Amino acid sequence: MTTPLTPVDAAPAERAEPVNRRSLPAVVFSWPGTRALIAVVALFAVSPLFSLGTISHTAIVSMLPFAALIAVVAVGQTLVIQQGGLDLSIAGAVTLGAVFAAKLGSVGGMDPIVAAIIAVLVTSIFGALSGIVVAFLDLPPLVVTIASNALMVGMVQAVSGGFSSHAPNELSDFALSRWLGLPVLAFGALAVVLIGQAVLKLTRIGRRFELVGENRRAAEYIGVSPKAYIISAYWLSALLAAAAGVMLAGLLRIPTLTAGDAYLLPSIAAVVLGGTALTGGRGSIVGTALGALFLAQLSQLVQTFTQSTAVQNIVQALIIGVGIVAQLQLGGSTARLKGLVSRKTATTAPRPSTQAPQRGV
Repeated sequence: MTTPLTPVDAAPAERAEPVNRRSLPAVVFSWPGTRALIAVVALFAVSPLFSLGTISHTAIVSMLPFAALIAVVAVGQTLVIQQGGLDLSIAGAVTLGAVFAAKLGSVGGMDPIVAAIIAVLVTSIFGALSGIVVAFLDLPPLVVTIASNALMVGMVQAVSGGFSSHAPNELSDFALSRWLGLPVLAFGALAVVLIGQAVLKLTRIGRRFELVGENRRAAEYIGVSPKAYIISAYWLSALLAAAAGVMLAGLLRIPTLTAGDAYLLPSIAAVVLGGTALTGGRGSIVGTALGALFLAQLSQLVQTFTQSTAVQNIVQALIIGVGIVAQLQLGGSTARLKGLVSRKTATTAPRPSTQAPQRGV
């Protein structure tokens, strides 16, 4: 006869200590914006060693408007990249916004504010169309945005007739104005960055937006429709690029028909330098703004050594390349990129059996 088993007295289990707890400095350093801030501080620290004039008040004030425009454009690019895409229509959107605002405000005799609003809204329609095609037809974003850029370039030719127009004086006065001794465009870009960061990190819409970019299938599983967020990303990207183009028209006074070409690559570089992964998901708009500031100061520093455009582009490309690689390595994004490439192989490979072999009785 078998005797029933009696419970064994056991000592009360002690609470397990958490393992692999990271220190506060390690956590702070893991934030993408922190690494971008370190890069900006380092650049401004070494700038006087090469050219003392690059950190003077005059130099900084003249650099900030263009840093602000890059930041505004790059914020829109950040939203698209967070959805796993890439907006190559930035150049056309900036140019169309600038040319449209100048044409309507000067030749058309329209109120500059109304002209600016129309220019931004009309240009944003192309972004919304790109988002609709990407979301509903599931076409590659690169192909869709290249086609959208071609449409906007054609629109520029139709609006301008092949000739640049002089921007309204009111628009130029506003774009060149200062507040508290600093360019007003810098405060406008700061407002865009802070609002965007707050919406992404502090609201339900922002958290869902990041979830859609991180894992669309998981978003659909909990009842979140990805299409609305994808469309909004491309629409906001075109809208912000057009707004930057309107301000660029005021800065240049006579915007060229290729004024936006200089903002495509910097917008992508600022996003990556700011720590947003090219694979989509979470991003840092503050980091993107710091990346834009880094690019603007770097451009100004390189221009003090040479006026050759070719040499400037080579030097900037090398430094930006090093910064992007460092940001990707420190942020662990290279592993995610490799994971995307090998995902298909991993999913098709047979899984090892997890069942224990049966023992003979």
